[in-house]
Amino acid sequence: MRLARNPLALLFSGAIGLASLLTLFEVSTPGLSYWALLLVLYWLALAITWSVLVALRPGRRAWPPWMYVPLVLVLGTVLLVTVDAPLHTRFALSESSLERYARSVRDDDDGRDRWRGLYQVGYTEKIPGGAQFMVTSLTMNWKSYGFAYIPDRVPGPDEVWYEHFKGPWYIWTDGP
Repeated sequence: MRLARNPLALLFSGAIGLASLLTLFEVSTPGLSYWALLLVLYWLALAITWSVLVALRPGRRAWPPWMYVPLVLVLGTVLLVTVDAPLHTRFALSESSLERYARSVRDDDDGRDRWRGLYQVGYTEKIPGGAQFMVTSLTMNWKSYGFAYIPDRVPGPDEVWYEHFKGPWYIWTDGP
């Protein structure tokens, strides 16, 4: 494949790879942060560049093999985001650490801004039957998101800020 010998191909494929990694990282937490807007603009610039590269090939029927690399990266990213794989994978890798932390939270706990597994935990609060903590703040809809560990009960219908995630885990939302 000529990817390694073509600087434009290498640069463009690297830019798509970076956009894919940033996208997968962004969707691996509940809620979308404000920097996702910059990511959208980055993807838009890449799409325009792709269109120009395709348009500059008049009269040629076949794409060079390197043009399939960005296409595969984009399709793989779309598939992973669609099935919510980044969030579930990052959570699965962090679950034991998060559970240990949730079981040890006290009323006077100041567990702010510490890494628990692969998540940086912000605001932490002991709640009846468990604990909740923020992992995403300042999102596009002015809410904070996090996880709540509630093993002993199911949150009632009046507790609308909890959405079941997995087992005793819930996605917790705070804000307007």
